[in-house]
Amino acid sequence: MDRKPHYFTLDFLRIVSAILVLLSHFATYAATSASVTSGEDAAFGFLSVFAGLGAAGVATLFVISGFAIAMSASRDGGVSAALRFARIRATRILPALWLSAIVSLGARAFYGEDFRVLVLDAIRSAVLSPKGPYIDGVVWSLVVQVTFYLLVAVCVISKFRLSLYDLAKLIGLSSSAYLLVMSGLHLAPSSVGAEGAIAVLSRFPFKLLLLQHGVFFAAGMLFFVASNQDRGPRPSYMPMTILFVAFSIMGIIEILLNLDNSGEYRYIAVSIYAFLLSAMALGNFFDLKISKTSGMYRGAVKYIGRISYTVYLNHYALGMVIVWFLFRTGLSANAVFVVSVASVLIVSAGVSWLEKKIQNAITGRFARPISGAAKLAVM
Repeated sequence: MDRKPHYFTLDFLRIVSAILVLLSHFATYAATSASVTSGEDAAFGFLSVFAGLGAAGVATLFVISGFAIAMSASRDGGVSAALRFARIRATRILPALWLSAIVSLGARAFYGEDFRVLVLDAIRSAVLSPKGPYIDGVVWSLVVQVTFYLLVAVCVISKFRLSLYDLAKLIGLSSSAYLLVMSGLHLAPSSVGAEGAIAVLSRFPFKLLLLQHGVFFAAGMLFFVASNQDRGPRPSYMPMTILFVAFSIMGIIEILLNLDNSGEYRYIAVSIYAFLLSAMALGNFFDLKISKTSGMYRGAVKYIGRISYTVYLNHYALGMVIVWFLFRTGLSANAVFVVSVASVLIVSAGVSWLEKKIQNAITGRFARPISGAAKLAVM
């Protein structure tokens, strides 16, 4: 069995997206408590431009996930292949999630929150429960991704009678319809009915059903199908291109609808998302050249791609508590920012190291004596 190609551009995009999310959250942290705030009460006023820009990072990570998961699933079909797909995905996301949940539990317990409540939050996070609250504010995005994994598993079980291309259309068109309805409600004259409908449609179940963010996953899947051979007859490029552009535009609409920032910052977020999406396309086109250019730095590039996941998981609750604690020591805002970010990166590196040890143990347990053992597809 052939090994999956490694796209080095995706490693860069992952870490850039994770850092965007980190800076976006740090821009909202308070100095006097482990909480979020805005305006003059924010601990780091110099980060105000980043507040909300994490939406572009999350969107890009969802697009990358759509691409990577489609690539991971595009082998053999059937029940055994679906079980192998599930094992690979679980091995990829769960060890770091569990380790990071322990870190967040410790940080929040140190802050003084009710330990019994925190344990329940950690358990819900560990099992990716569709119902929160979670131990860390970023876990919701992993729960959404699990829904996506389940739908892709349906394609694999069906032996691709439901092709990846068909699934991308189903997810993307459903999400587009939802976003068009939301756009209409936002543009409609202000009324109790419109505001009530927006409140209902903004609830978490609509994220869980991939209605709010489905266009991002669909765009990533389409990008993979266009770049690689999908199961069944290969779709023509024209409809794929039209759908990819349409879903990308709907992704921009999703970002605009759900950002609370002023117009200037909203368009910065959209511009960043468009830039990262373009970089992904160009990176795929020049992948062979980039791979050769990377040379001796390939290991480092892969590492920053891998650590992006643990940075994403460990920056929120841990970072918030560290910022609160450091301000209590009397450090300046600049010093607190540098030390807190460095602390998050160090903890993330440690979690990534332990995660790799656990993954190696798991893959060793299931290893088969063939040269083409499946490679873990990165998130």
